[in-house]
Amino acid sequence: MRKTRTLIIAITLAAATPLAQASLSGDAHAFKDNVKTAGKQGGHAVRDATFAIGRGVKSAGHAVGDATKHGFHATKRAVTGHE
Repeated sequence: MRKTRTLIIAITLAAATPLAQASLSGDAHAFKDNVKTAGKQGGHAVRDATFAIGRGVKSAGHAVGDATKHGFHATKRAVTGHE
């Protein structure tokens, strides 16, 4: 009786171990995929924010340049009297 119980427990553990390993392996793979996906999404968000900042700075720089050019020409016209 004791040998039979021990044998049943051993067989049950032997059968359950690969299933547990397979489940753990699947969970680890899913976790890895989720981490990769989150990393990609984070990287894309940073890229988009950086592009938006760059476009804003470029626009501001062009606005300053245009204002400077218009100011220069307005001053030149005022000083020389030419339209």
